[in-house]
Amino acid sequence: MSKSPTTKSTIKNDPFATVIPMPNQLDFSEPPAPKPVIKAPPNVERRPEQTVEAEKPKARTVAPVAAEKRSKQKLTVHLNPDLADRVKNAAYWNPKLTIAGIAEQGIWLAIEKHEREHGGKYPPREAELAGGRPIK
Repeated sequence: MSKSPTTKSTIKNDPFATVIPMPNQLDFSEPPAPKPVIKAPPNVERRPEQTVEAEKPKARTVAPVAAEKRSKQKLTVHLNPDLADRVKNAAYWNPKLTIAGIAEQGIWLAIEKHEREHGGKYPPREAELAGGRPIK
């Protein structure tokens, strides 16, 4: 004989879904600008549906976060031990995060910053990167 469960089962339902966002639900876009509203002069009465909103700029997303299934490339990096430990702790305590996901999000943010400072995307490489120690 089996007991009837006294609490709801979480099979198929993630109990963390309401408190921890999925990586593909994270929004790294710039905060939306306030909507400018053109108001009528005080002597003209308008209904709310007649208020005209100015065209707002399109929100720019920083990175497509694993929504599309594409092939991935392996990239090996060396991190400061304190930073590596923090990343591992975040991945351990948040079941929806992976070390690769955290690294990918951080690299997207860093590249976007460098490209903004550069004035746009960098042109494609003319050759593969040289391996070994960096040139001093």
